[in-house]
Amino acid sequence: MESLIAMVIIIICFGTATMIWSNVLSSDKQRIHLKASLLLNAEAIQIRKEKNFVDDQKKIDDWIIIKKVEPYKNTENLFVLTLSVTDQEGKKLFTRNELIAIE
Repeated sequence: MESLIAMVIIIICFGTATMIWSNVLSSDKQRIHLKASLLLNAEAIQIRKEKNFVDDQKKIDDWIIIKKVEPYKNTENLFVLTLSVTDQEGKKLFTRNELIAIE
């Protein structure tokens, strides 16, 4: 009976440790996603400030920021700014879309 209770306690501890380990591994992906989001937010602010609405690519550290500006549904002064971050393998990490009125 005592060995059965000890085995149950060990299994519970092992299960808890496995869940914690899994959460720690997945938190790295969330950190990368957040960093990419903040990078694109800063880039969007800079683009609006400089009024630089031309398709472009920019390399920052190990990431590539791709900027596309396209007209929005048959309008003359409304455009869609699409910013996306890819890593060196070409995997998309985050994409941001924003409507911009150009005067």
